[in-house]
Amino acid sequence: MDFRINIGDKLDLKKIEGHLSVDPDKETPIYISQVLDEADNGDMLVAMPISEGKVIPLNVDDEYDTTFYTKAGLLNCRMLVSGRYKKDALFLLALRQLTDLKKIQRREYYRLSCRNSLKYRMLSADERKEVELGRPSNAQVEEDEWKKGIMLDLSGGGIRFVSASKEEINSMLQVCFEYSIDNENKVMYAYAHLLRSERNENNSAIYDQRIKFYRMDREDREQLIRYIFETQRKIRSKESGME
Repeated sequence: MDFRINIGDKLDLKKIEGHLSVDPDKETPIYISQVLDEADNGDMLVAMPISEGKVIPLNVDDEYDTTFYTKAGLLNCRMLVSGRYKKDALFLLALRQLTDLKKIQRREYYRLSCRNSLKYRMLSADERKEVELGRPSNAQVEEDEWKKGIMLDLSGGGIRFVSASKEEINSMLQVCFEYSIDNENKVMYAYAHLLRSERNENNSAIYDQRIKFYRMDREDREQLIRYIFETQRKIRSKESGME
């Protein structure tokens, strides 16, 4: 088993269909599992997926596009179901790796639906110029400079949120919001360009805002992408009964 994968890591399994059996109108399900052990022959032992409280016995010799959620990031490869076992009350799958593990580098445009609070402030022309020159100010920002908003979706590339103010398109702003990784609360400050500011169709008192992050630090972006995928994984695991 690859050193980057540890017992307890979660994984997604998406069946790789043969061309003749593919139904274009049928969505391929994604199964949630967890790494439990390594077999003597090097195969990986994982929990049999569960959906709606029922064990899903995946067929031996079927192949799956597999994504692992690890501390080293998201890792992907093709795996073969090499066996099925029962140990005490546990139903196990044996998986055999068929291709090299590749790190998923940029899934930043995957959007996570959410309803989280945020705050933002519009930059003056002078401050924007300093930010664009790579000299953002470290001066203390007064609390009344910030406006409140509600985040509707989040990606590694930007945010869609609603607020009570109409803002100027193509202006620059700074946004602040909280997120959590490994049970540690973090605060993200990021600069962004405003791409859209339109009155909400269902509520005329608020405006839909869409922003694109501007020169986000690479480490901050990777942490944000990790948070998005971990959150999505938890949602899937809860739906499948894995948590």
